[in-house]
Amino acid sequence: MAKATSSANKITKINVRMYRAGTGDFFILQFKSRNSVKFNMMIDCGCINAGKTTFVPMIEDLQSITGGVIDLLVVTHEHADHINGFEKSALMFKQFTFKNVWFAWTEDENDPIANEYRANHSELGLAINLATNKLNQLVKEKFYEETYEKEFAAPLMIEGRKKFIHALSDLNVMNRTNGLAVGSVLPSMVKLFTDFNVIKAGTNIEFLEPGDFKVDLPGAKGIRFYVLGPPRKRTYLNLTERKGETFEKREEKSEVDHAFVSALAASDTTFTSNIDAFDHSYESGEKSSPIQKQYDAKSNTWRAIEHDWLYSAGTLAMRYERSINNTSLALAIQFEETEKVLLFPGDAEFGNWESWHDELEWPVKINGNTINKKAEYFLNKTVFYKVGHHFSHNGSPLAKGVGMMTSPELAAMATLDFKRINHTWLNTMPNDLLGAELLRKTKGQLYFCGDRRNILPNIKTDRVTIKKTHENAFNTANKKFDGKIFIDYEVKA
Repeated sequence: MAKATSSANKITKINVRMYRAGTGDFFILQFKSRNSVKFNMMIDCGCINAGKTTFVPMIEDLQSITGGVIDLLVVTHEHADHINGFEKSALMFKQFTFKNVWFAWTEDENDPIANEYRANHSELGLAINLATNKLNQLVKEKFYEETYEKEFAAPLMIEGRKKFIHALSDLNVMNRTNGLAVGSVLPSMVKLFTDFNVIKAGTNIEFLEPGDFKVDLPGAKGIRFYVLGPPRKRTYLNLTERKGETFEKREEKSEVDHAFVSALAASDTTFTSNIDAFDHSYESGEKSSPIQKQYDAKSNTWRAIEHDWLYSAGTLAMRYERSINNTSLALAIQFEETEKVLLFPGDAEFGNWESWHDELEWPVKINGNTINKKAEYFLNKTVFYKVGHHFSHNGSPLAKGVGMMTSPELAAMATLDFKRINHTWLNTMPNDLLGAELLRKTKGQLYFCGDRRNILPNIKTDRVTIKKTHENAFNTANKKFDGKIFIDYEVKA
């Protein structure tokens, strides 16, 4: 009799609800035993360029279907498009109960490596923020109009500078150091989520590391949770793509421009940095050297380098954003009996993914025997994939990612919406090669939180081939959610 009761409580299906806030992750997973909800798991709550009103109907729906009780909240990483919904809906979340909250190890204030990493991010983030503010001030003061007034093709030169600054400002929206005092270190996510009325007295907080696993959480009997990332090695955290391994062929990006950080320090007396921009052997001891005269701003305004160093902020901002993406808490959620996997990698980029395959193994109980399995096993068993980093070229590796997703039951969801997206992201989202591959592998069971009628034409490029049957299946699957604030997909054990 006890055995029958135990079996009756086992999770037999998981309903995945993707809220259509915009380009940003907001999921609720309801674990069911037959048709009875036993466990509510929430993953992130955010959207780029979204206000409070964006989230209201979705939080109301979340309250309705969960009764305001979230058994487990997973916060993948710190970017605004994953957490700003918590801040904007803090008053509404005051009425919720969050029993457990999982963060990546990078948020553990008792971990010296995590603290060092957060301090480094704080310095780089402040540098980007200060540079962005300075450049926008130059635009406001019409500096470029005056500088290029008598130059050939002045309008093009002015427009080019402004577009760069606009793109940098878009990236800076993700920067959590906005408003942070110079010399300060970013507060941990625990502090933030306490302020957001998520972490309360009685909330259990855990920091997870690659290789960790959880089995039979209360209410989630028969479900196993495996932690794939983020990696602890800095080489992986800083690795964003690799030629031949990601869907779009690009050269490796340059390392962090420490000269830029130091130059910023020199321009702002309140900013401190121990990094020198140039070796002292390159310094000129003459106050009126020929080089200085050549670049004298008064005689040759267009040659002046007093602001040019600020443009290094673009490279630094890209590296900064992507390294934070690689701190994403990546999870494989598995049905114990059938071994089917739901994969949620957050915004993990190539380095995070590659680290899963490096010396990591996880214990999996199969037919009563515990066997250590590598990452390829979980990818082979994946039947549901939350597409990494909003369908970008390096958020879903080919050989070590999508290429290993061989289940004929595969379905996927992507948090990409052209109505709410930074325009600079349109250069990489959606990646057409990834889109064609997922449409083929899912046989059209690919869902976007944005309007499919805008996104699909951006996947159907000259370099890909999409079967008409898969395109029709894609339109049919998505169409039934037109006009709704969410998309549902049920994964059966």
